[in-house]
Amino acid sequence: MSIVDRLPFGLGRSVASGATTTLGTAAYDFALGGMAFISASDDQHPYLRGLAPMRKDQFDNNREPGEQSLANWWLRNQSTFIGGEGILYQDPDQVSAANLQNRHTIQFGHSVGLNPWTNGKLTLLRSTVQRIADASGLNHYVVGWKNGGTDSFYAGYSTNLKSDDGASTTTITWGGANTINSLASDGTKYYAADSVGIWSGTGTGAGAKLWNTGSANTVCAWVKGRLMAAIDNKVYELVGGAPPVLPTAKFTHLNASFVFTAFAEGTNSIYVSGYAGNQSQIYKLTLDTSGNVPTLASGGIQACQLPMGEIVLSMNCYLGSFIGIGTNRGFRVGQIDDTSGDIVYGPLLFTVAAGQAGVQSIGAYDRFFFVGMPAGIDGFSGLYRVDLSQPIYDNSSSASLRFAYATDLQTHLTGAVTGVTNFGTSDRMVIGQVGQGSYLESATVLEPTGYYNTGRIRYSTLEPKLFKFLTVRMPQGYFGTVAASVIDPSGTQTSVISVSENSSQFITDIGLAAPSTAVEWLQVRLDFTRSGSNTALGPEVNGWQLKAMPGVIRQRVFTVPLLCFDREVDHNGQWDGYEGRCLDRLEQFEQLAQKGDSITFQDLNLSRTWTVVVDDFEFRMLAQPANNANVYGGYLTVQLRTIADVVS
Repeated sequence: MSIVDRLPFGLGRSVASGATTTLGTAAYDFALGGMAFISASDDQHPYLRGLAPMRKDQFDNNREPGEQSLANWWLRNQSTFIGGEGILYQDPDQVSAANLQNRHTIQFGHSVGLNPWTNGKLTLLRSTVQRIADASGLNHYVVGWKNGGTDSFYAGYSTNLKSDDGASTTTITWGGANTINSLASDGTKYYAADSVGIWSGTGTGAGAKLWNTGSANTVCAWVKGRLMAAIDNKVYELVGGAPPVLPTAKFTHLNASFVFTAFAEGTNSIYVSGYAGNQSQIYKLTLDTSGNVPTLASGGIQACQLPMGEIVLSMNCYLGSFIGIGTNRGFRVGQIDDTSGDIVYGPLLFTVAAGQAGVQSIGAYDRFFFVGMPAGIDGFSGLYRVDLSQPIYDNSSSASLRFAYATDLQTHLTGAVTGVTNFGTSDRMVIGQVGQGSYLESATVLEPTGYYNTGRIRYSTLEPKLFKFLTVRMPQGYFGTVAASVIDPSGTQTSVISVSENSSQFITDIGLAAPSTAVEWLQVRLDFTRSGSNTALGPEVNGWQLKAMPGVIRQRVFTVPLLCFDREVDHNGQWDGYEGRCLDRLEQFEQLAQKGDSITFQDLNLSRTWTVVVDDFEFRMLAQPANNANVYGGYLTVQLRTIADVVS
């Protein structure tokens, strides 16, 4: 004899669970899965209807308690924006030991014209002003330098070379008469390359030819304390020999059609990129440091291979181990191996729009890469900024060479960005744009406007929500204007409130009039406008919070007392049943409930039907059965919860 009997049936869907019944000869009150019952409701056995609770008991097991610990509201907030843009859903991420902040608390959806890089602040960026006009339609190169004690930059375009210090522009007689194809500086001298030669001069003085080139496919750069040039498929270190005749090439690519595109310097190597057809590689030329002066070894060793069809157009090594890689598809961050000098690169952080020229220039300052993006800021050209101090971790706690980024300086015009440089030693940047010219970041004047979009706020569930209140934190005595609005899944943007420096109003628990119905997610948009009286001042946002409630139709709960006897009398005095019926019905109902599937619940007097699940039931026999088995039975009380409203 077994101690534990096997269940007499398997769990799963029940064919009979959807069965219904109709009134017959006996006046039954309710039916469950087609089984008819007479109501047993009285003072001791009430029939109850109500709503199921929306919330379940829970505790906050995160490293630090937060918005998910609070009762009554579903909350989402953000008080720092240093994770940059690019997040789709503003939902919590897994917290890892290496990344103690959730991504949803530091990242956001998208911004234009705003600076998110100061912890706890969101402010307007500085604007740019055109310093040198260029309508040639040719590449416009810019290189920063220091003119004595004055911050300046060189601009090379068409057959022109100029220097600008932010106040005045000087035209330089650089020596050449052809289109400038590349521009470099060692800090005090300029090096301009055309299809004839490489020309150089000091400061803004006249230039002279140093070396022959003989090709328009020429790139020159000052790296590792030396002048380098790539001409067609050859790489030269421009020292020694008999100038202007080129010295012996340090590296000649085996493919005569290979074209080199950019130089960058690493700790112990010089890197040069190029392509042939749809294949692109980065090569390293190592430095021999055994002597007093490091010497460049001949021959190039492949440091990395780009994906098929992706062409390297620009590079910039920074902070010793990071290398920015601009391609025809977008921008990647690579890391240089300290031992081998090989490059491991991450995914495309952002991509260029179809038909655009690609990332052709990369600048660097402080902890940032500044990346030239054609048509990348609401259709206009400008810069993206990448924060190398802020890796973005995934759920495996690995940075994967993903870094925080956001749109940055704008020219508000279209055209390829072929130059990005520092303005002397300042924190201001210069942009060189095809068909437009040189644009210098202002020292004080802010962008007139900017905007910020959160990611989609959905509280980690697809269920609809009722979004109720919005709060935006701003400092006392703010300047300019902040306008708050919301964007629903249909793309409709609805204004919430606008506050300006001339009022004492703040955005605190402002009720949302839209969307008027429950939706899956919502985005918050904040529009910034600088001060109307002082162009150097603008609004500051320190954080926001959104309050919502579950928007689902709440489930109904029924507590129904039923008679369950062998023989029963209905309200009309008519008897029904047979000996043993109570046990048969009870076991049939137990099996129906135990399967866990939905069943139909009918109120036969009201002709109403619901689809329900049985949360619990209890059979209570108040007295021992008499010798006559016809009186066997008791009260069956069932607790039902709807999963669909009235169906008939």
